[in-house]
Amino acid sequence: MNAGRRDTLRAALAGAAIAAMPRAAPAQGAPGRTIRTIVPTGPGGTTDLMLRTVHKRVEVELGTTMLLDYKPGAAGIPAIQSALNAPADGATVVGVYTALAFNPWTFDKLPYDTFSDLEPVSLLVNIPLVLAAGPGVPVSNVTELVAWAKANPGKLTIAASGIGGGSHLGGLLLAAIGGFDITVVPYKGGAAALPDLVEGRIGLMLDSYQTLRAQAQAGRIRLLGVSSPGPQEFAPDLQPIAAAIPGFATASWQGVMVRAGTPQAERQRIARAYAAGMRDPEVRAALLAQGLEPVGSTPEAFARIIRADHEKWGPVIRKAGLKAN
Repeated sequence: MNAGRRDTLRAALAGAAIAAMPRAAPAQGAPGRTIRTIVPTGPGGTTDLMLRTVHKRVEVELGTTMLLDYKPGAAGIPAIQSALNAPADGATVVGVYTALAFNPWTFDKLPYDTFSDLEPVSLLVNIPLVLAAGPGVPVSNVTELVAWAKANPGKLTIAASGIGGGSHLGGLLLAAIGGFDITVVPYKGGAAALPDLVEGRIGLMLDSYQTLRAQAQAGRIRLLGVSSPGPQEFAPDLQPIAAAIPGFATASWQGVMVRAGTPQAERQRIARAYAAGMRDPEVRAALLAQGLEPVGSTPEAFARIIRADHEKWGPVIRKAGLKAN
């Protein structure tokens, strides 16, 4: 299935699921209890801003306080381990991103089982990734990038927001399909990588529009293309990377999960609160302005997406020989 059809299917599944979800009554379950959200990246990045935005509505829906606890690094693994050390009572949720589906392929051994130790709560947002060049790579579009990279073998570097995620895999695929060499440099989130891109210590970055926007508008970096099949509303003049490198596509999403064994009623209650948050007009407008596509799916819809991306990207990762350890 191509990227456009997959995104259409995701939207249809999530939309139908949200429509069928009964609305959560505020302060049901355990009102007043703090829910700890373990964040797999550092403060100030896309995940942090997205969660802070939607949690304003989620807190109203649940009648509780959402506390952010940052555990960045290693493809989201430290955050997941922290969640698995907490009781399975719904008082702890963990943020996950696309690396969750890739990790069983990119790591020889994980300290958890992706499909039995965790249970999905909600897919929160899809993230079209944007490719940006710093001052050390003198190009203004993807076609020029391919030519420059081939003329300067071994010189091109790209930042990745963690190991094994959409930006890591996307950077390697960019080079593999484009026919040039690239070195991927992992960081603990896009916010950590951005200063090195601006100063020219790293050549490229594939990350969210929100992460890159301010520096691009200031003229310190240049946006080259977007990972989606077509242009995006947040940057309509930005062409798809696939227009210059046919066949290029990379997935990126963010959601929340809980430790397996969490009562189903509590998991559904939290999912309904996130769905309500993503339907809120102010939340949606804020997220769209950040270059994010709000979803807010059911646990069942999120489970299908995790499994689909795991199965879709497995053969690609094996063929490319991508390993994070």
